[in-house]
Formats: sequence, structure tokens, C-alpha cells
Amino acid sequence: MEKRVLIATFLSMMIIFLFWQAFQKPPTANNQPNSVKPMETVKIPASSTLANTAHENPAVAEPTRQAGQRISIQTNTSKISIGTKGGGIAAWQIKDKNGTWVDIAPTTAETQHLLTLDTKQAPYLAAVLFTSDKKDIVLHDSEQANITLTGKTPEGLEIIRTYSFTGEGYLVKTSGIFKNTSNAPLTVPDFNLWWGPGLNPLNIKANQNTANAWIDGKIIRKMKPELKTGAIRWAALDNQYFIVALLPQQAPFTGVISERNSAKQISVGLTSQAGLLSPGETSQYQLDVYAGPKEYHTLKTLGPKLEEMVGFGYLGKFVYVILEAINKVVQNYGWAIIILTLMMQAVLLPLTLKSYKSMKEMQDLQPLMKQLQEKYKTEPQRLNVEVMNLYKTHKVNPFGGCLPMLLQLPIFFALFNTIKNAVELRNAPFIFWIKDLSLPDTVFALAGVNINILPLLMGIGMFVQQKMTATDPQQAKMMMFMPVIFTVMFWGFPSGLVLYWFVNSLVSMIGQYVIMHKKPPKVEVVS
Repeated sequence: MEKRVLIATFLSMMIIFLFWQAFQKPPTANNQPNSVKPMETVKIPASSTLANTAHENPAVAEPTRQAGQRISIQTNTSKISIGTKGGGIAAWQIKDKNGTWVDIAPTTAETQHLLTLDTKQAPYLAAVLFTSDKKDIVLHDSEQANITLTGKTPEGLEIIRTYSFTGEGYLVKTSGIFKNTSNAPLTVPDFNLWWGPGLNPLNIKANQNTANAWIDGKIIRKMKPELKTGAIRWAALDNQYFIVALLPQQAPFTGVISERNSAKQISVGLTSQAGLLSPGETSQYQLDVYAGPKEYHTLKTLGPKLEEMVGFGYLGKFVYVILEAINKVVQNYGWAIIILTLMMQAVLLPLTLKSYKSMKEMQDLQPLMKQLQEKYKTEPQRLNVEVMNLYKTHKVNPFGGCLPMLLQLPIFFALFNTIKNAVELRNAPFIFWIKDLSLPDTVFALAGVNINILPLLMGIGMFVQQKMTATDPQQAKMMMFMPVIFTVMFWGFPSGLVLYWFVNSLVSMIGQYVIMHKKPPKVEVVS
């Protein structure tokens, strides 16, 4: 194989390796405690009957927060528990595709009540005890129900919190009304509505959760512990397959805040500034909350560019639409990936054939190249001139095998991002031993090492492909490492990704075999 083709292959492999590193090792949490007030800075006297803060020492705060009653709501897709102390969400589960219930915000010693009115000065709204107009409810399909909680501070600030549920879907609407029932002006203090810490339905590592927001018409990604102010359309906490999005529908939210705890679990919240209410005056907020899978079409309807959190990329969106369309016909994402791979190969066929043809032409010229190298081994400049004359005489483009390979990389990365991030592939089986296209196709473990079949088949296919194309002994030895490297790289990849690469390699191998085994034309040494 010509050295330039080898270099192009090496560069392609390095780019793929960098993507592999990004996939295997999510960004490490970047703590910047000075950019925002730490969670532990709020101190309430232990003797205070209103002692409360979502970010106090969890060993102290948690028993207090568990006081009061809980109201449970179950729908076809969610199980939600509301705490009457603080009026926030005490627990939230969603139904996974396999029918099991998973905690989208696991209850731990550090978990605050979600969507609690967290305040850092009196009146401490999270300590308010609420009464509910309903007890436990169960909803199905299109059934709807509201739960209204009413509480009052000792100063006379009445708080009415309402949650609206439907039997299907992952969206919950919530609102709050503050009313001054006293005879003197009252202040609604600064408050935060938090989600967190953490978003972990699949026991994913804490630093795979990221906080993001849409503020002033643009997306702010991977927020550090910080406060961002402006016109807010949404704030979100997400990981590879799931997302919680806070979608303000009405003032008074003025900023998005994110914080991390000692376990590197991130929280995201909406902030509101204090406001003064005259006697009998009211103020309110409205907020939609989506807590569920990162379904592209669903997120697109909720907020501007919220679907960008899926991570398909520009070209990947197009690939996703095609994959979905194919799956509607074949009803199997494994076969859909194979058909999509064949379609992409067909689209790239002219470039692929050109690449193989160029590689074949360079291979056919190898005898003449060696003769020229021997003849002009003491004249490197003359050798370069004669080599270029050889290319010109035989109308061979030495870069013809490189460019098509590089042009295919955007297609590969689009497929990579689509298959890696599509929540539809979770728990999606293919055939035989492949039970979940989002996971490696492990069949058994040997001495603590998972044995995955598809990466082995892919490595064998690449080995055969290299044997077919490499003619120079030294280059052949070096190229033999590629199947090993790719097998190791793809070992922990989701089987859907490996399936794509295996089929892609298999089709490429067949094409190379046909082209490379054509009888070479007779060539003569240029004198």
C-alpha cells in the first residue's frame, strides 16, 4: 500500500481513537468553588424551629426533610412522591423500556426534595408544612389530575403550590402562588428551585451528568458551578440517555445556577429574586418539568434547541431520521443499522471505487517504483522527478486513495453519534446473543474479562482485509497492528456501533477483493 494511503489511514485511525477516548472517558467535573456560593455556606442555628437548607450537612438535613407526609402519584410512565414539608418532590421514578421502575433522582443521604422552594434567609419556605387537597392518585392514558398544596409562614405569607399530571408522558406542570395575607407588606425571599444532586437512573458515573441552559438565545453547555442570568427558556441536567428539563413558563426566574457536592454530583436550578407584596397582593411562577428519556422528537416540542442535548450533531440528525424510518419498516434496530450501513455504502460507492482503484494502480506500479528507487538511490532529487513522471505517464493520482477515505469520516462520525446517543437503542435486541444494542454483546466472562463476539469478528475481518491489500512486507507488519488496535478500541462499545463497523468493514472487504484481484495491466519502466 502506498505510504500516503498509509498516512491517511493512520490519521483516520487517530481521529477515531480520539472519539473513542471521548466516549469512554466523559469530561471530569471541574469544581470552581469560588465562582458561586458553596452548598455548605448557608448556616441556620440548630435551635431554630425553621432550620432548613437543601445544602446543609446532609446527615442533619435529611431526617428533618423526611418529616411530614407523602402523596404518591402513579401514571403509566412515572411514579412521583410529593412531600408535604416544603411541598417539593421527595422521589421520582420512571418506567424503563423493559418495564422496570428506575429512580431518575435516587434518594440518598444528600438528596434534597426536588423543586423545593430553597431559601437562604427567613422565611425559610422549605420548612413550611403544606396540606393537600388530594391523597394518593393513579392515572392512566389521557386521564388528568391536579394536586394543590397550601401552606403559610408564621409571618402570613400564604403559598399555594399546584402540580398537574397526565396518565401518559413525562411532563409535569407545576406552579406557585405567593399571597400576602397579613396587614403589612411582606417579602417573598430569594429562592431556588433545584433538581439534584444527580441524575442517575442507570447508575451512571456522577461526572457523566452535565448542566446546560438556554439563556439569551443561546445554549450554555456543561456549566461549571456558577450562576448565569438572563432570559431563560430552559435549564437541564442530562446524561447519555436521560434528561431533566426545567422549562419556565412565567416570571420571576432570573437565572440558572449549578453546583456540585462532594461526590461530584451536579445540581441545576432556577433562581428568583426577592419581591415585596402589599397586603392582599399575589405573585406567581409557572414551570414545566420534563424528566425522562432523551427522545429527540419529544424534546424538540418542549423548548428551543432542547433536542440539541441528544448530541446527534448536524449530520447525525439526518442519519437519525433515516434510521427511524427504516426501523418503522423492519421493526428491528439491528437490521435498521445494517440497512443504513448498506445505504451509506451505496451513496459513497463512487468515492470508494475511486479509492480502491487508486490503491490498485499504486500497487501495480510498485515493481516500477522499486526499479526507480534502485536506479536513483544516490540521487534523491532525480528520484522524486522520475517518480512524478511515472505517475504522470500512467495517469495515477498518488492522493486518489487518501481523499475518498477522509471524505468518509464525517459520515462515520454522524453514524457514530447517532448510534451512541439514540435512546431508542436502549434495551433494543437484534438477533441471537445480541440482546441490547446499547451495550457490548457479552456472551460470557473468562477470568474476569467479558468476551464480546462482534469486536472479535470485526478484528478478524480487518485482519483479512489488511492481508489482501498490504504488499510491502514492512508496511504489512505495521498494518497488522490495526485489527488489534481497533478490536481493543471497540471492545467496550455498544454492540450497535460495532455492528455498523463490522458490516461496513465486511462490505469494504468484498469491494476491495473485487478491485484488487483484477489482472494488472502491463507496465514498462520509464527510461
